[in-house]
Amino acid sequence: MADNKKERKDPKGRTLRKGESFTYKRGRLVYRFKETIDHKTVEFTSYTLTPKDPIPKGVRQHKGESLRDKEVEYDISKQNAIDHKGGGMTVLELMQKFSAIRSKDVRETTRKGYQTQLNLMQENKTAIQMASKRIRDVNAVDAEEWMMDLHKVEGRSYSSLHTLKGMLHQSFIMAKKARWVIDNPFDFSMKKKAYGGTKTREALSRHDTERFLDFVQRDKHFSRYFDGFFILFNTGLRISEFCGLTPDDIDFNQHVIRVRRQLLRVYNEENSINQLYIEEPKTANGTRIVPMSAGVEQAFRHVIDNRKAIKETIVWDELHQNSATCFLWLDKNDQYEVAQHWQNHLRWARDKFNKIYKDELPPISPHVLRHTFCSNCASAGMSPKTLQMIMGHSSIEFTLNVYTHIEDEDIVQSFQYLSERGKVGFGDYTASQIVPDDDEDEGEVDLNEEADDDDEE
Repeated sequence: MADNKKERKDPKGRTLRKGESFTYKRGRLVYRFKETIDHKTVEFTSYTLTPKDPIPKGVRQHKGESLRDKEVEYDISKQNAIDHKGGGMTVLELMQKFSAIRSKDVRETTRKGYQTQLNLMQENKTAIQMASKRIRDVNAVDAEEWMMDLHKVEGRSYSSLHTLKGMLHQSFIMAKKARWVIDNPFDFSMKKKAYGGTKTREALSRHDTERFLDFVQRDKHFSRYFDGFFILFNTGLRISEFCGLTPDDIDFNQHVIRVRRQLLRVYNEENSINQLYIEEPKTANGTRIVPMSAGVEQAFRHVIDNRKAIKETIVWDELHQNSATCFLWLDKNDQYEVAQHWQNHLRWARDKFNKIYKDELPPISPHVLRHTFCSNCASAGMSPKTLQMIMGHSSIEFTLNVYTHIEDEDIVQSFQYLSERGKVGFGDYTASQIVPDDDEDEGEVDLNEEADDDDEE
């Protein structure tokens, strides 16, 4: 019996498959079908039929988004038991789900970070474009182009974009495990140079460090911060660890600082106030002892002896299980100081210095002071493992990165110091007497043979 159904064609005269059609009103090809289980209608649309078709001018469509591409992708997802319904949630909905699940097991600062990214995805014009996409429709090309748009159009920095990508990457890992998607579109590396992130916070030179401390010590206003600056330059403490110190953390008998907590300030949206709380150090190695030099001990004694007697506030951790009080650093209102206070003290002191002196100082922040201490210890020949423990780095790789910033002069001086004491090298040099020797023939050198040092392990 003959089939009387009219064969469907696209505008180019090509025969369309079952479920495929072309709508002249929308100017698009459509693939429509019903799921066999829940009988829900699923529809894909595209301006092109096959991957080889040119994308019409003025149309926003990427390569790999032809109708047949989408059909193949759907078939693959079915073969891999991908939950097509789960893949229909938006990127924003996925991030919200991820945040709701993970927020139970992370620190308050991390939760605040999640909320910051969620706010961005709902409020920023360019970010909303990705937030509204269905997660099954996002590919790696879309993701990278969108990140670049956030940088070029919205002026987002490498640092902020790296944080956003981190949350998206983790969210899609969850989606992949739940079989809502096949691939993670945010599984790509961000090159700093492409996002304007090549600038690094350099350590201050010894000369600039001495100039800055000498200025602060003599200045009528900023001399009140000299002890704090001196301690930061000579201990490498993270600024929130520094703010979290109490007199009980300074062990003058053992000559060490016992780092046990951070003091943080976070905005409480429910009460519309800034709230202080304590938290464990940033990394697993963060709880540690930091040796004190004689100068650092003197600075701490001066701070403790001259600290005002105030009505102390008890600061609790997030779970209200641990508390601390009598923090060393007070602001002009007799309130405990946090990281932002010292960020400002350093910036304002440096600005005043540069207004007075022609030979200006580079930007100075608490992290610059920490990096300066770390670099000086590396230059002095301290072993990477010892330095890692003092700094509280989570990985030796962070510490080793500091050794790439050592000045050439320091490298030469360090080697010469060890060499003169017989710590490196083998024996003393004495010129050998060359005597003709016809007894031994080493043979001809084979220039095709590779030297041992050509093999990289």
